[in-house]
Amino acid sequence: MDPIQKAVYDTIHKGKRSVIDLADLYGLTENSVYKMGLEDSQFVKALRRVGSLIQIQGKSDILKVLNSRAGYLSVKIPRVPINKEDENVVVADYQRLANETVDALMQFFTDPGLKQHNHLVGQLTSITEMSMGIKKRVEMGNQLELLERA
Repeated sequence: MDPIQKAVYDTIHKGKRSVIDLADLYGLTENSVYKMGLEDSQFVKALRRVGSLIQIQGKSDILKVLNSRAGYLSVKIPRVPINKEDENVVVADYQRLANETVDALMQFFTDPGLKQHNHLVGQLTSITEMSMGIKKRVEMGNQLELLERA
């Protein structure tokens, strides 16, 4: 079972609602809901195409919309520098961005308006993206060090 089919299957069969409830919510038959999780279903095929489309086009707007509707955050993990000199730049950039984000948060709480809201959301998104990139770098570094020590 490929990851997309497994995710669909698990969502249908291991989620909060029963297949009967899902069928009622979507106005489908129980059989139709069961078939959504099969490898050759149009639903699974469409999700595979969406995943490919996102990769090919390099645009994750579809994913961001779906995640937002479900209450999740969608962040692309950026490429991060590997060499030691660049690590100092990453630390300085992260500190600068963290300070700017805290400033934006304080401005929003002091004078909540649309402009401050949009600026804060942008800052929070930027710090989240940078944090994920640094996390990836740390994990890669730890794996390399562990392999070297073994």
